[in-house]
Amino acid sequence: MPILIRDLNGGVGVSVTGWGIITEKEYVDALRKHLTQDNHKFKKYRYCLSDWTAVSKVTISTKAIELIAWLSKSAALVNPDVVIATVADQDIMYGLSRMAQTLRDEADWENEVFRNRQDAEAWIKKRVKEKYGIDDPTLG
Repeated sequence: MPILIRDLNGGVGVSVTGWGIITEKEYVDALRKHLTQDNHKFKKYRYCLSDWTAVSKVTISTKAIELIAWLSKSAALVNPDVVIATVADQDIMYGLSRMAQTLRDEADWENEVFRNRQDAEAWIKKRVKEKYGIDDPTLG
């Protein structure tokens, strides 16, 4: 599957990385599995960095984005304080990420979408330092 989700900093952070061609089923299945995992583990998360810069093609419907937003809202009930930075340099992934961001805003997560990883890393480092006192978080 061209999506890798892994814990960082002993489970305080998480990275989501996509590459190649991603189908709607792969995208939804990966995020569904991640967002509905063990609540105890999910409560520990303070930040997430999603990087979609290596994606060459994605096929996903608005309905699937809405499902992912619903999953995010449900996960936010478990942990409402996650800081999320998404990197998407291609127009299609940027547009999908912005749509997800708008829908995810209702989940009360602090989230931003960036065109390059450098800006995303700088923002997330700043926010987790300010919000949680985490110096130099591992970003994958």
